[in-house]
Amino acid sequence: MKSLYIKAKKYLVVLLLLLWSGHMFGQVQTPEESIQIISRVQKDRVLLRWAANTPSAWKTTNASGFVLEKYVLARDGKRLQTLEKVWEKTIKADPLETWEELVNNNDDAAVIAQAIFGESFYVSGGKSTQLADIYNLSNEITQRFSFSLLTADANFEIAKKAGWGYEDTEVKQNEKYVYKIKGNTLSGGKFIKGTATIASTKEYEPLPKPIDLRGVFGDKNVVLTWEYALFKKIFTSYNLERSEDGVNFKPLSKEPIVNLNDKPNAPAKRIFYIDSLASNDKTYYYRVNGITSFGEKSDYSKVISGKGSPILPYTPRIIDVKLTKKANEAEIFWDFPKKGEAIIQKFQLLIAPKDEGPYKVEKDSIGVTNRRLIVSQLASSNYVKIKAVGKNPKQQKSSFSTLIQPVDTIPPDAPINLQGKIDSLGVVRVTWKQNEESDLLGYRIFRGFTKEEEPSQITETPFANNSFTDSVEIESLNSKVYYQVVAVDKRFNHSEKSVVLVLEKPDVIPPTAPVFSDYDVQEGKIQLKWIRSSEEGEVTHVLSRKNLTENSEWKTVLTTKDTIQQFEDTQLKGNHTYRYRIKAIDRSGLSSKPSSPLTIQAQSLEVLTGVKGLNYVVNRETNQIEIFWRADEKEISEYTLYKQLKEEKPSTWRVLPGAIKKVIDTEVSPNETYIYHVRASLLNGDFTKVKTIEVKF
Repeated sequence: MKSLYIKAKKYLVVLLLLLWSGHMFGQVQTPEESIQIISRVQKDRVLLRWAANTPSAWKTTNASGFVLEKYVLARDGKRLQTLEKVWEKTIKADPLETWEELVNNNDDAAVIAQAIFGESFYVSGGKSTQLADIYNLSNEITQRFSFSLLTADANFEIAKKAGWGYEDTEVKQNEKYVYKIKGNTLSGGKFIKGTATIASTKEYEPLPKPIDLRGVFGDKNVVLTWEYALFKKIFTSYNLERSEDGVNFKPLSKEPIVNLNDKPNAPAKRIFYIDSLASNDKTYYYRVNGITSFGEKSDYSKVISGKGSPILPYTPRIIDVKLTKKANEAEIFWDFPKKGEAIIQKFQLLIAPKDEGPYKVEKDSIGVTNRRLIVSQLASSNYVKIKAVGKNPKQQKSSFSTLIQPVDTIPPDAPINLQGKIDSLGVVRVTWKQNEESDLLGYRIFRGFTKEEEPSQITETPFANNSFTDSVEIESLNSKVYYQVVAVDKRFNHSEKSVVLVLEKPDVIPPTAPVFSDYDVQEGKIQLKWIRSSEEGEVTHVLSRKNLTENSEWKTVLTTKDTIQQFEDTQLKGNHTYRYRIKAIDRSGLSSKPSSPLTIQAQSLEVLTGVKGLNYVVNRETNQIEIFWRADEKEISEYTLYKQLKEEKPSTWRVLPGAIKKVIDTEVSPNETYIYHVRASLLNGDFTKVKTIEVKF
């Protein structure tokens, strides 16, 4: 093989430069030596490709060969308990003499044969005294390794001949296989770590089509690009084709296209290719298909098409804008090379309300010698451009935009028809009629919480819509919220404030409780005074009373919506103790907490009939004291008698019917002083005054 030389290939020369750059400017850590294997399933066979991962391992395995083993992993969908070995094969490159004829007709075979068997490895395509020669001499083994593997990826048949691939046709549909590859150490080679792959013909899937083919057409050129990262583990190269009629396609390059920009530390996402076009007037069609490491070719992508776009060499430039004395009118001045007039057919005035557009043609067919133009009926803000249109209509160039703003001091009308509502969560929705001014910029929203305060602005910038959503605190003391809206035009002229919109908050806060401020007890009546609840609007006050003496239930004695703050209670029983409380109820039916209770004892009325002539008789022989009295039986229901020793507290002694007016006390002792109290209970529930008598026994 002394006579074999590698023919010049553009992608090989590029790869050489990349390898040299990596060697000179960055030290790459040497990976652990191993043999990597991949598989591709077809309908009736399994294709296998493998390669050593370092130049040293590549050189060793080329000499010693490989051992490929086949095992059955699963059968009929069930995994075997242990791998079932089918065969073991030793695989090496075919002998040198079998390559001669193939080398003469196939550049890929020439590259691989020279790399494996050649005494020297030289890459032509540049001057022999330059970088390639230096690198060839200093790192020849790396060149042999890199070029041979790159070439093998493009031709599976040559890869099999080099001992780097195998086609297994002895496969069954109901079996899944494991293929193991390792170095042939029996031939004297050193141990190199092997790997394995799993394959089953039931898992066959057709190759995908390349996707997202795009073309950016320029002046007699097009940049073509398509998705790379998604299929980088499937396709090793691509075939790009062009057609001038959309039917008959031809490849753009003799060799498959390889993405040399894909690096481990900067993976490529797309492939780019630049094609030259003979004419800008013709439509060109493109399609691409992928090529795998096994030589398979996918279906073609979708066809894209386009024409070249000529470029006008000159661009107009607006140099000045002057407002005229007329309203909404301005004069525009621009510059354009005199020599460019011969290749353009007209100028156009473009205008838009915003710098980013969209622009429309305001004036067309402006003469090529014109350099000034008056434009009227301008809006409040106008972005203008001057476009030069070539004699070929595709040749167009536009100036940078320039802003024109006529003088405007007239504010918009004040917003009208304000409406709104506050929901139970405090969300406020306010709407109003949209202003009709063409130069309207937006609205500013103002809010206040009392009628007297100056409302404050709650929008930082003009608000574009004619509706606004706000939120307020429901559980605050103010019951109303006040809104006003101001319209703002693009010159920041402000309208008058709108009419105030007053919104009622949902009532979720009960009113404050009223407070008793004073009371006065007179015979037969109690007069109460209080401070009303501070709640605004209509409030009902409810006064309740409870008779503690009789342990009765609470009873409402007054319900009023008036502003009165006092009440005189005459429905009383003498000497009874009463407890009063008062509460407020607002218009929503929410009730305050009751006030602090007020406990008062009513004064007893003078009764005409009572206990009279209370007296006693002491009988020391019988050791007893007789107590007796007079009274009107018709008014009295019963008597309550209390007894006490002097210097002690009295206690209830007897309760007698109204018809009995005497009682005998037999529980007495000599030399003791006893005090007796008698009180009559009247039929109307009142009590007489207490009569008291003291007896020394």
